[in-house]
Amino acid sequence: NESKKIMAYETINVDVQDHVCLIKLHRPEALNALNAALVSELCTALEEADASDKVRCIVLTGSEKAFAAGADIKEMSEMSFTDVYS
Repeated sequence: NESKKIMAYETINVDVQDHVCLIKLHRPEALNALNAALVSELCTALEEADASDKVRCIVLTGSEKAFAAGADIKEMSEMSFTDVYS
């Protein structure tokens, strides 16, 4: 049972064990609301896992309390309509 941390992230936890890459959203203070940083890190982790010969399966999960609350409205409130949809 070899476990390997892929890379350090701030808003997600990534662990590879037995060819399974577990990606867990980790913004507990915001119920894993999706902000720009989380989406960017998630894309990077998914691309890295997809390119790895050590990964055969990717599992994406949230916390016990919430998978994801949706978009981070607090972050969006500072954006214009065009910023949100471009």
